[in-house]
Amino acid sequence: MERTQRQLREHAVRRHTSTTKVVPSPLTGKLFDQAGERLTPSYALKGGRRYRYYVSRSLMKGTAGRAKGWRLPAPEIERSVTEALGKILDDPSAIAVTAEEADVAPSRVPALLEAARASRQLLASEADAAAMLAALVERVELREDGMRLSFRVAIPIAGGDDDADASGAILTRFIPMQMQRRGVEMRLVIEGRDARTSKADPALLKAVARGHRWFDDLVCGRAASLAEIAERAGVTARYVRRLLRLAFLAPAIIEVIIEGRQPAELTAQTLLTRSALPPDWGAQKRVLGID
Repeated sequence: MERTQRQLREHAVRRHTSTTKVVPSPLTGKLFDQAGERLTPSYALKGGRRYRYYVSRSLMKGTAGRAKGWRLPAPEIERSVTEALGKILDDPSAIAVTAEEADVAPSRVPALLEAARASRQLLASEADAAAMLAALVERVELREDGMRLSFRVAIPIAGGDDDADASGAILTRFIPMQMQRRGVEMRLVIEGRDARTSKADPALLKAVARGHRWFDDLVCGRAASLAEIAERAGVTARYVRRLLRLAFLAPAIIEVIIEGRQPAELTAQTLLTRSALPPDWGAQKRVLGID
């Protein structure tokens, strides 16, 4: 297993990087919307922070297909594809069935299963995840009801050196998902996974923590003004003012956010773009869609 992992890791690095394992946008050139249009990596700067997206080309060009184009938060779609791929690699029977559908020779299935296990472990590793995602995924076709995921489980050449090339078969599975649209921006929820039990949203947690800290700075006299906080944090005073509102979120809502049980549509961006939040805690929960 260790030898297989080493071969797969080196294969992934050779295939997608030259001098580093870092793959800033591992799904570049692999994502397609319902119209067959490729989604292109993009980013936006908000409050001094860089947000990555994958965007339909028609949206970027402002052409006639604008209303149907997709704009996906990059970390979210990468996380969704990684999770879906991980579930497949974790299931030997699913790999075997998919291999049979792809006409993989029976003699290659044992090596394919071993490579799938090794790939799964590398995909779960923080250091190797991006490079492995880029190496494994061949194509992701997004639809309103899910995504068609084509991936390659490389099979290291028997008896080859650790840095030997690898060969493998392209396997395809359809993953049912819910697509939740906010304007042109989409959020994805894998079917069978309750969005309220997903991992905590780091950006949302950071926004709430900053709001509380900055409010405390003002109250305790550690900062004399919003401008002073903004200068210290490298953001605008307007951004500080928007985050200060989060200091007045109900404790029950903060607990839900910490545990990662918030609705999929509740993000830092949706909180910050709201003009106001009701002072009543019960009303806050209703407005934000929290039971």
